[in-house]
Amino acid sequence: MSRPIASRLRVWSLFLLGMGLLLPWRATAAGALDPLQERLDFSDASFNLPARIRDTRTPPRWLPDGERFVYWSVRDPHQETWVLVDARKKTQRPLLSPHSLRTQLTRVMGRPVKLSGFMPFRLTPDARGIVFSVQGKAFSLELSEGRVVALADEAPEALSLVPGNVLSPDGKAIAIQKDAGFAVVEARGRTRVERDGTEDHAWRVPEAAWSPQGRFVAVGREDTRGVHPIPLVDYGTALEKVTWAPYAKTGTPLMRQELHFVTVETGQVTAVPREATEGYEWFAGWRPDGSEALVLHLSRNGKRLDLVGVDPATGKRRRVLREERPESFVGALDFALEGWSQQVKPLPDSQHFLWMSERDGWRHVYLYDYSGKWVRQVTRGSFPVHEVVGVAPRGDALFVMASAEREAPYDRLLYRAELKGGDLKRLSPESGVHRVWLSPSTRYFVDAHSSRERPRAWDVASTDGKQAFRCAEADVSALAALHYAPPEPLRVKAADGTTPLHGVLYKPWDFDPKKRYPVIDVIYAGPFISVVPWGYVGNGESLIAHSLAQMGFVVMVLDARGTPGRGKAFQDVNYGRVGQTEIPDHVTALKQAGASRPYMDLERVGIHGHSWGGYFALRGMLTAPEFFKAGYAGAPGALTEEAIINEPNMGLLSENPEGYAAGANEALAGRLQGALKMMHGTSDVNATLSTTMRMAQALVRANKHFDLLIMPGEGHNPTGPAGRYYLDDVRRFFLRELGTPR
Repeated sequence: MSRPIASRLRVWSLFLLGMGLLLPWRATAAGALDPLQERLDFSDASFNLPARIRDTRTPPRWLPDGERFVYWSVRDPHQETWVLVDARKKTQRPLLSPHSLRTQLTRVMGRPVKLSGFMPFRLTPDARGIVFSVQGKAFSLELSEGRVVALADEAPEALSLVPGNVLSPDGKAIAIQKDAGFAVVEARGRTRVERDGTEDHAWRVPEAAWSPQGRFVAVGREDTRGVHPIPLVDYGTALEKVTWAPYAKTGTPLMRQELHFVTVETGQVTAVPREATEGYEWFAGWRPDGSEALVLHLSRNGKRLDLVGVDPATGKRRRVLREERPESFVGALDFALEGWSQQVKPLPDSQHFLWMSERDGWRHVYLYDYSGKWVRQVTRGSFPVHEVVGVAPRGDALFVMASAEREAPYDRLLYRAELKGGDLKRLSPESGVHRVWLSPSTRYFVDAHSSRERPRAWDVASTDGKQAFRCAEADVSALAALHYAPPEPLRVKAADGTTPLHGVLYKPWDFDPKKRYPVIDVIYAGPFISVVPWGYVGNGESLIAHSLAQMGFVVMVLDARGTPGRGKAFQDVNYGRVGQTEIPDHVTALKQAGASRPYMDLERVGIHGHSWGGYFALRGMLTAPEFFKAGYAGAPGALTEEAIINEPNMGLLSENPEGYAAGANEALAGRLQGALKMMHGTSDVNATLSTTMRMAQALVRANKHFDLLIMPGEGHNPTGPAGRYYLDDVRRFFLRELGTPR
């Protein structure tokens, strides 16, 4: 290259860098300079920033002695091996050196082995070693010998690593998920019972399948034969192929759930009578003495939750406890996804259990006996308790995750509570979001915690408050290339003028407060999840917001009224009125934020969301058309879609037709003013393609122009190259419609 041309390119590069269009993280070959592509690549790298963080993602495993645990290390001095930590002595040592682990695995596998930051493992039944798998092959490793041993594929310990399989408490048998069927097999290979199923009438082995003494195994059966089917069309060849997937839409029949118990000694399979009315059931575990299994049954409309005890020998069921909330709901989608697993906690005496309830307006812990008699409220206050993570062996104390700090309502911290009641004792010294693994003795715990400003650290602490020590921490040094900075906290008032709301603002890495930036609202707003990040990495919405900001936008993420985590009254604002309160809160928040931030150009505001966020992106464009100038709705949902998503928050369609009608986006198609684009995958079984097709039909009939991206063969969240294509399409859309900083 001649000197004048090279000089001109350097000047041009400096000019583009000053304009915020050329990124310093990656060099561009001479003659191939593409500032937009550079920006897109940088934005995508920012979206994928978690991949640049070196941190263990494998949960630690406590040994039965309650003082030691094993974890997978990803950083020096024990990078890529298992480490044994002694909480009492405050020491840690590798089970074997990283070199020895790789060498032994390479010898067995016959080829070099690549290890990752995610290495799931289990303790052996005798707790003298661990079992793990590499590239589909199972191995064991003794805690004291450092010798890796290959396991036979049919060994119970090897089979226990397969998702869906559950090993018995003594390790002498295993319940195996076999496609749509199941089998219970002894360690010696003898099959006690085996049943086949079909795709629309399948057997499922729950996680807590085995009774404590190993006499019984719980097995569920899912009957979808009466459920509405949706078509999935394969357009990959000229001869289209159609498959069908069950999808219970609002007002249509639900899947029928059946519970059975296997008596291991005899192989007898006993069916449990079903509830007479439609609803949802979850197998919640066992009383410690194994006398009864515990089942949760939620009514279809989410207003009634029953705790049911089942005799595993006879299948006879009895109602232990019923919680009802006629004016609202007891459980919704968040309950169906994971809340049910935190609902009931048996106490060691096998006579009492802990129950979660929002009956006083906040989620708290209550004590009951198995006759259903209320004993007392254990925790109380104007804050939510999220879950009970452990109970002291004597049953006199419990340990809970709660958001009990008035100035930090979304922090999740560990507290000790006395069973007799009283104030909570805080055990998490650091602010932010904590995830805790309590030892069997409850004397110690592993505390993985982070905040928006502080990367995750792994501390080992004692529940008596003695000094903790750090066993690991995340390495975020690679984020320097992305110029990563945490988002700016945002606190505003809701549209009612009084309720405080929390959010964040993301800015470009090269932010200049003297410029005016177009603004994007990255929205979810579903009544079953909060999306504002409080930990360092954040979540899907926060990563999308951060990556969009790198294209030259200021981006807001907000938890408006109607979202969980702030008490029942806060969440119930949109009960029966989904779609009517959320956009006013978001518009009000943006206006308040912009009033004190002159760099936010509120004449150029866009809105983007995916899934339920796609519904609200449409909602913003149609109910605030003068405010939002551009909107991109990815895989949007609708109030007519999956029953468990809508009915608990809206009531049944037959009982609330006005609410469903008011929340329908298609009816508002004629109000569209700005630029709108929608995306949907043809194989989506979360929010069906028909939602976008009906919206498109309504827009056509209203003579409103819009853009549409259909992604053949993609599911709810496009992945791989298709995922990058979709995200780039979002970035390009807003750059085209809202422009660049001025």
